[in-house]
Parts: sequence; structure tokens; C-alpha cells
Amino acid sequence: MRIQASKTSLALAVTFSAITPVVAKSKKVEKPNILLIMTDQQSWDAVGYSGNKIIKTPNLDRLASESVNFSQAITGCPVSAPARTSILTGRMIETTTIRGNLDVYSNDCFYPTFDEILAKKGYTAECHGKFHSPYHMANVYANPTIDGKSGFEQIVKWEQNYVKLLEKTIKKRPLKKDELYETSFYGGTIPYKLDPPDSKYEMLRSGNKANIDVSEKRSQADVHGVLDLPAEYTITAIQGQQTIQALERLKDKPFMLTASFHCPHVPITPSEPYASMYKPKDMKPYFSITDKRSNSPYQPNMDLAPYNDKAKVQYMMANYYALVTEIDDWVGKILNKLDELNLTNNTLVIFVSDHGEMLGAHGMRGKFCFYEESVRVPFLIRYPRKIPQGKTITTPVSIINIFPTILDYAGLKNIPSDGYSMRGIMEGTALPKYNFAISEWMWSNENVPSLMIRTEQWKLMTTHRTGGKNVEVLFDLKNDPNEMNNLLGSNPERFKHKETAEELRSKLVGYLRDVNSPLTNGVEKRILIRE
Repeated sequence: MRIQASKTSLALAVTFSAITPVVAKSKKVEKPNILLIMTDQQSWDAVGYSGNKIIKTPNLDRLASESVNFSQAITGCPVSAPARTSILTGRMIETTTIRGNLDVYSNDCFYPTFDEILAKKGYTAECHGKFHSPYHMANVYANPTIDGKSGFEQIVKWEQNYVKLLEKTIKKRPLKKDELYETSFYGGTIPYKLDPPDSKYEMLRSGNKANIDVSEKRSQADVHGVLDLPAEYTITAIQGQQTIQALERLKDKPFMLTASFHCPHVPITPSEPYASMYKPKDMKPYFSITDKRSNSPYQPNMDLAPYNDKAKVQYMMANYYALVTEIDDWVGKILNKLDELNLTNNTLVIFVSDHGEMLGAHGMRGKFCFYEESVRVPFLIRYPRKIPQGKTITTPVSIINIFPTILDYAGLKNIPSDGYSMRGIMEGTALPKYNFAISEWMWSNENVPSLMIRTEQWKLMTTHRTGGKNVEVLFDLKNDPNEMNNLLGSNPERFKHKETAEELRSKLVGYLRDVNSPLTNGVEKRILIRE
């Protein structure tokens, strides 16, 4: 039995986000429109076009066939707020100083965003869904006022407002067997049926429900199961509806529109009909789920059980894929709306995720590390008649490059950033500026690598600190794609790989010098291979 919405729910949902479709032709504009579609915590291989034979993403597969696919794209940081701020500003996280999620409350990052730059050049900028960057950067958005709330308040408090919508419109019902209220994100009024990876699953199944505090605020990462929420009220549906509504509103003017989906970020709780699309038994956990991480900077006591349990991870994967497929449906609706409004040919479409999800790889979950599942992301760019269709670029690129690429297509070149415009490599007129990509993270733990450099074949994880007990890491991705064999650290044959490691460090130092990073000297002095 599904939760029933109250009689006034649809009206309130319209107030918050829903649309009334209108078929209309747009006026021709000289400047390209720009649509950035961003997901949160979607790994590079959680799309069909990556070769994944299980996940269903027909609309993203279609977009890939019409786009340039950066198949080895790397996030600037495998954490949301730093990564998103780097995308907005084209700067590394040490430059922005947004090094963690709580730094969104900071007013210390005043590098201009591409939204701010474009708004000064006649674009109308809107952002719908998850923002998760320094709040003052949202002042540029022209989101309409809703229920007396300014566009700014809607943007920086989008998720809180969404939960309030559910509290107003969804009647709370008593729990059934094997259910709890979802308190980590949905406010404690929406029930969900627990799956085995959930931290309360065993207690609930053992009959100790009386000992569970149903109002306890839980960690989002601990919550796994099927959410009993009407399809039209899922967070993905509301965010998709708002984006379509924005396209209707902006169709006659140059726009910079960001559609920022919360999912497939935790809690991993899909709703029907998506939750039934994937069966746990059909899921294929990563080969590296058995990795003991004995020669790794990410020590064996980090994030193991239940994420090294294949049976439990299969449930996690099934629900994660369900969230991605729901997003895919809404991406299809958004692309269809561009077609309907005759906007497709003049709209630069970018699809990307801010970072990935370990999903049981190496016995881990979440992000926060430089393994491929965490740091590598899906990344597509489409611009009909300008960018070739179906082209794949395998040279690693950073998603920091979104900033200069957007501005280049808008006619704004040579605006300072730590990235470079990829227009030339997409259109076939230039080679990549670098044959590698860089990522940063983990400033609070001196024993965990803070920097990563990745070429097509090699990956080096190191740190800017000259001291500490950090394990240096070198992976040969060509011969060890699952990253199971660290060639440095305690490897007795590590000296055989000194030349490769030093070459990668030299590239890293060169890039850090190019962008005037304060980390340069520390990396240069770091001893990679010790006696």
C-alpha cells in the first residue's frame, strides 16, 4: 500500500515546482543557451554507454551518441561542495579554500562563477535543485519568487523546502512490518522498507523494533531500502519538473540553466516503479570488493562491513541503479522539452556528476578517496552542428574545465581559471593542454593522500606534506584496472617504478606551478620512495 497524498497536495506541488506544458517556438537568439545537468555521487560506469550491461539509461545513452564523451573525466575533488565550487569557478579547491562541505557557509571565496560572468553579458541564470556551494554565489540566480520566498532562499535551502513540501502534502501513516520512518533526509514522515545493508535491518528483523528510536536522526549513508513515496513527489521528479518549468520560462532569452539532481546520493532509497526494476541477484559487485587494502593509504579499518559483503552490496547496487534510471527518465523529458521548444540546436548541454560512489569497490562506500569509482565521473557535452556526435576522448580531463569551456562557447575567452577550454579538442582543432587530470582532497588527515594525478595508463596518489605516514600509491591502470596492486608503498619492488612515479610527480608539480598553487613546494620536496 502506497502513501496517499492529501487532496491539496497537487496544488501545493504546482506552487513549488510543477508545470503546465506549453508547446511554443522560441525566438532565435545569437548566444548559445547553456544547460548544465549535474547529478550527485554518480560513478563513471553507472551509465549504459560506459559498457554497463545491467543499468538502464536509454536517454543518457542517446545523449552520449549525440555528444562528445570524456570517458576518463576526473572530478576536481571527490566531495560535493569543493567539487561544485571548482566547477563554478574553474579553480582548484586550495585556491577556492572550499575544502569541505561545511565551507559552503564561508564568504571567503569570491572568484566569479560562470553564472555571474554570463549574467553580466545578458544571460539569465537559474539553478534548480542542489546548490551546495558558498551561499553568496547564489545571488546571481533569477529563480522566481515562490510562496513569498526569494529565489536565493529557494536555492540555498532547496532540500529543506522540499522536505517541508512533503510534510505539508503527504499524510503520515503508521509503520508496517519491516519499516521505519526515513529520518536521515526526508524529515521522519515517509516510511521505507529496509534492505539488508541498512544499519537497523538486523535489529528490526530480529523483533527488537521496540528498542529502535523511530525519530532518531540517522546518517544518510546508513539508510538503504524502498521509500514509500508517490512517484510525482520524489526528489528527482520535483527537480526534473522545475527544470522543465524553467525551460518554458526562459525559452525566449539566452539562459544559463543548471539542473542539479540530488540522486543517486545517499540515502539510497528509490521509490516505485523504479525500485522493482533491478533485482539484487542480478547485480555484479566490483571485483575489488575483496581487496584487503594492505598496501593502501585507505586502511582496512575504513568503511568495510557491510560494504565487503557481496550479498548486501547487491541490494545497494540495485537501489542505486534504480535512482540513476529515474534520473535518466527525467533527463529524457528535459531533452524532449528542448526539442519541443526548438531550443536543441542552439543549446550547449553538459551532463556531469560532481564525484562518484564506491558502491562496494575495495570494500568501501561513498567517496572521499582517489579510487576510480570515487574520482572518475560521467561527462558529456552536446552542441549540435558545432561539436561532433558520438566522439570519445580518452585523454583524462578535469571537470574544472567546464568553466572555461562554457565561457568560450559564449564568446568569452581568456578568462583566468585553473582549467582550459575543451572546445578545440572537441571540434578537432587542438590537442588537450595536458595529458593528465588532477584531483585534491583530505586536508584533515595527514596520513591520507591529498593529491592525485592520472594519465590514461598511470595514477599517482601523493600529498603536499613533506612529513606524515602517507602511503604513496602508483597504479598501472592498463594492466591493473581494478587498482589492486600498489606498485609503491611497501611493495618490495617499488624501486623498479621510481622513474614512472617521478615523471608523474614532475607533471603534477608543473601543473601546480602553472596555476600558482601554494602546494607546489610541498609536492616537489615529497619523497615518494623511501629506503
